[in-house]
Amino acid sequence: MAGTGGPGARELPAPGVSLPSIAGPTVALFAGGGAVWALGAWLALAGLAPLWLTIGLQSVATVLLFTVAHEAMHHAAGRLTTVNALLGRLGMLFVAAYGAFPPVRHLHLEHHRNPGGRADVAGWTARAPGWQLPLRWLTVDFWFMWHYLGRLHHRPAREVHETTAVATLAIAAMCTAIASGHGWELLVLYLVPQRIGLALVVVLFDWFPHRGLPACLGPDRLQVAWVHVGRDRLAGALTLGQNYHLVHHLHPAIPFYRYRQVWRRNVEAYLDLGVPVRTFGGRELSAAEYRSSRWFPPRPAAVPPAEPPPRRLRVFHSLLVTEVERVGADAAAVRFAVPDELATTFDYVAGQHVTVRALVDGVPLRRSYALCPAPPGELRIAVKRVERGPFSTVVTHTLRPGDRLDVLPPSGDFTLEPDPRRSRHYVGLAAGSGLPPILTMFATALDTEPHSRATLLYVNRSGSTTMLAEEVSALAKRFDGRLRVVHYRTDEQDPELRKGRDFQPVDAISEVLAVTHEQFVRGRLDTARLSALLDGRLHPAKVDEWFVCAPRTLAEHTLHVLAEHDVPAECVHHEPFDVDTQPEPVAELLTRRADPPIRLS
Repeated sequence: MAGTGGPGARELPAPGVSLPSIAGPTVALFAGGGAVWALGAWLALAGLAPLWLTIGLQSVATVLLFTVAHEAMHHAAGRLTTVNALLGRLGMLFVAAYGAFPPVRHLHLEHHRNPGGRADVAGWTARAPGWQLPLRWLTVDFWFMWHYLGRLHHRPAREVHETTAVATLAIAAMCTAIASGHGWELLVLYLVPQRIGLALVVVLFDWFPHRGLPACLGPDRLQVAWVHVGRDRLAGALTLGQNYHLVHHLHPAIPFYRYRQVWRRNVEAYLDLGVPVRTFGGRELSAAEYRSSRWFPPRPAAVPPAEPPPRRLRVFHSLLVTEVERVGADAAAVRFAVPDELATTFDYVAGQHVTVRALVDGVPLRRSYALCPAPPGELRIAVKRVERGPFSTVVTHTLRPGDRLDVLPPSGDFTLEPDPRRSRHYVGLAAGSGLPPILTMFATALDTEPHSRATLLYVNRSGSTTMLAEEVSALAKRFDGRLRVVHYRTDEQDPELRKGRDFQPVDAISEVLAVTHEQFVRGRLDTARLSALLDGRLHPAKVDEWFVCAPRTLAEHTLHVLAEHDVPAECVHHEPFDVDTQPEPVAELLTRRADPPIRLS
């Protein structure tokens, strides 16, 4: 095993901002927007203010309440799904009562997934001839309707039913108001302010941040929106943070009131990546111009670099095998004793692996295996037998306590270094022998970080071939709800499936994580199931880091789905598999050893 990675074309800096359970400023904005709207309606009905003032107040309220709905679209109103769903639907009543929240969210997220595509609203409202722009701003809801109707037959039934019900009720209410002689009130209290408010929303969220930039196709989001610098207090108040709209595209789950904080914290990295910057007045700035301007945040005092840790000598050491334990029908856990004089050499970070070397039938072989949880002074690896895999076959069938194997010191970047001050939600997706590094990382993190939790999605063919199944169950019980495990069993002939042991139907997948600490699901973890989890209990706003260690096809599908759901690339860690089929190249072997490898058979 080696390497890490994630979706996206270039590595982005981590935002360094966590999301609260409920975003207080967003809730306050909703209350304030509702109050402004109610004030304008009261003044108009009581005749205490001219219509231009009341319509202006309610138009501004539309912008405020759309901002709340926009936060909910990205699950940025807090970690609680119910809060986001409620605020999104309530906000949409003031923005466009006939438009349900789910379809608007779907099309808006399409703007993030495919900037410059056919369904990109910014392309329609920001990249058009100037004389057409006001008309497009005033009719943007019709654009949404047109595009959504074109894909209606592909949308989930629940979403279609809600969309139909909301549109029917809203139109019926408007017709009732007109029929009862309240058409004028409907016009001045809702339709006119809503139309003007929609145009202001488009200016603020589409035209202002995207104007003058080319359509950005593909996964690179760095050129899709501007950062507007200067006059930060005024600009932030007038635009509700959208002067840093690019930060929103790079980190969609960050709440609007923290865009500037994230920008200033990571400004050097953003500039190195070539993001577009202009002044609030509209003048484009190069990275050098911005760095030399009065708007550039002052740099912190230079901290002298820490002394790099001494490099460990990468040579093999002969370690004694103290235990070979069966941990599945075709897997074994091997435990090594580490002598006191090598304790520092074999110290490791959770997630790292060791390379094991031996002669098998006269052929020099070397394989890498992730380290499993083990007490101090010991190393432990889990080996799953691969069909026609010479090394794994010998280890799982021939190796015995008292044998010795050559082992390199631990290495690898697929790691998790816990911090007891953190409170995070980790999600791991493992298949087969991809479990050990994730299990070690989660066990270490949950031991060290008392306020963190983890979710493990574990894919296997059957119960009998599930590696370390008993250890996984024991950890789930030990951490008492802080570790939730969902097993996916792909072999429909698995005896455990026929017993019906707590296996969940497909339509219950999104609720599995709320039922118990360990659950079982029939079939594969396909893209539809993973998407359902990402739209619900594993929404990107609820997960701080993803760890993926699975065969190539499953890993690629997973990374693709995570990218489609705007999971930041810096939050995704991926470890590819080694394959136990090819003998070690002799030339490489000779350059990496001082002694001949130990003979196993």
